[in-house]
Amino acid sequence: MLFKSFLRRELPDWLILNGDFQDFWEISNYDLTPRSGKNFLQEIEAGKRILRAFRRTLPRARITWIEGNHEFRLRRYLIQNAKELYGLPGLSMQELFELKRLRIEYVPCPAASKFTDNFIRVGDLWVGHWDRVAKHGAYAAKVLVEEKGVSLLQGHTHRFGAHARTTVDGRTLLGIENASMCSRKQSYVSHPNWQSGFAVVYLEPQSGKCQWFPILIGKGYQFIWRDRGYSLEKASRIKRL
Repeated sequence: MLFKSFLRRELPDWLILNGDFQDFWEISNYDLTPRSGKNFLQEIEAGKRILRAFRRTLPRARITWIEGNHEFRLRRYLIQNAKELYGLPGLSMQELFELKRLRIEYVPCPAASKFTDNFIRVGDLWVGHWDRVAKHGAYAAKVLVEEKGVSLLQGHTHRFGAHARTTVDGRTLLGIENASMCSRKQSYVSHPNWQSGFAVVYLEPQSGKCQWFPILIGKGYQFIWRDRGYSLEKASRIKRL
């Protein structure tokens, strides 16, 4: 697994899953083409395997999972179709994915019946799954920076983009759309303008200052970080210019 190889080498102190880690296709409100050979339970089991792999690779790291609108589908489905079961033991995200045993923090959306902005603070950077999308990359980031007045990192759009604004008092605000790690082959969209990738953020704990480094995964599932090229085959050293 490409990302697992990166984690094994870099050993980050904190891994943040910024929403939509699970698709929850079968319980969506949209009219969907059934996925042959893959049901809801299988999707949960696949997610659990990946989470266990993350924990094995990063035994000492803090891991945080921010609920996105796709994970929120579970709560909405229970409220709309089986409200008597809402809140029963065993039906929460934390229990279904055994997050307590894996020592993974789960950050649920604060609203119970409708998905809304869901985020955490990482120093001076607000990281979350904001309820805002736009047709083009960076447009949602621009609107969010103007609305919220803070530097933020947005999941949700499946695109890469960045917007910067310097305020009257000299602060530089940065809005980031963080690409995604999902497949571009989906039955509900043809040739989407999505980008694959993730981000590395360095945090200075005392001051709260953050430095953001985007990593875009290119065609053929390859990317470069530091002095090393990563691919599905192996990681290899590259020459510095």
